[in-house]
Amino acid sequence: MQDPLFAGVLAEAERALRTHGRVALCQIVRVEGSTPGKAGWKMLVCPDGRAVGNLGGGAFEALVKADASAKLGEEQPAAEVKRYYFTEQAVRGEPTGMVCGGLAEVFLEALVAAPLLVVCGGGPVGQAVVRHATLCGFEGLVAEDRDEFLRRELFPEGAQLVRVSRDYHEDFLRPWAGRELYVALVTRCWETDAAALGSILRQAPPRLRYLGLMGSRRKIERVKQVVGERGHTLNGSLRAPIGLPIGGDSPAEIAVSILAEVIQVRNQEAGDS
Repeated sequence: MQDPLFAGVLAEAERALRTHGRVALCQIVRVEGSTPGKAGWKMLVCPDGRAVGNLGGGAFEALVKADASAKLGEEQPAAEVKRYYFTEQAVRGEPTGMVCGGLAEVFLEALVAAPLLVVCGGGPVGQAVVRHATLCGFEGLVAEDRDEFLRRELFPEGAQLVRVSRDYHEDFLRPWAGRELYVALVTRCWETDAAALGSILRQAPPRLRYLGLMGSRRKIERVKQVVGERGHTLNGSLRAPIGLPIGGDSPAEIAVSILAEVIQVRNQEAGDS
């Protein structure tokens, strides 16, 4: 019989992936003897410690949750099957301290969301960046203060659109706080660039992998000066001018140079890990 909580597990997996970027799915795949849970039962473990679903409760479920949480802490978590004995001792596998006498094998898998490319500025360059990002395996998020540049038809399906104020005072990254983030600042002027950059630095997303600013060197120095006067520190984290120097100045060509640099950074980090 299908676990009645299965639909809830799947719904929570979607929500948790959107927020945290990774969750652990735990499923009983085989049982022997007397066990509190049955094959097919599932539990989802989130990075914040929340668990949804049911494996049978007790010390067994607590052990699985601890193992799943540890897997979420790994840089590149690999799926595995773990065996749990419902005994006080075990030769091959992990004892639960329970006395049911059976065993359960649990498939532990970390589900990892695509990296999120945050584009501050929904103008022609921002639109092109999001289109290219979708083709390159990123999810796109556009933050913009002008309604005419937040029209759904300007962006590919699946892109998320967030309206901010001109001074970017909102914590607009809060719903995606745990995600692996790449941020491209391509707003319409140096004032909004400075506001967007200050907002990113203030929010300090813990898994920020890339932060780039489009503009001339003079404009970039002006933005850095203003951001510094507002009490923010860059510590060499800003890539500016944004993108690899491939030439070309059309929105599509600029977008290609930005994505090339973002992908380069992502692949370097993957190699280092």
